[in-house]
Amino acid sequence: MSNSGYNGWSNRETWLINLWFSPVSVADVDCAQEQFEDAIDNCPDFLHYFINGDRIDWDELRSNMEEEEEEEKG
Repeated sequence: MSNSGYNGWSNRETWLINLWFSPVSVADVDCAQEQFEDAIDNCPDFLHYFINGDRIDWDELRSNMEEEEEEEKG
């Protein structure tokens, strides 16, 4: 994870997912993504104007978890 962007993450949205879901594995990131997308699909339409889920970098979150899993193994 680089030290640029928002608290070490590429943007605030990605940081917030890491903060609120606290994933510790790639499977946790996948679960968080599914929960987030389900919540967005089920929220009132007007809230979509306030939520920018397209900015969440799920690949960055997964990559970070893969790096941590590798460090634990090795």
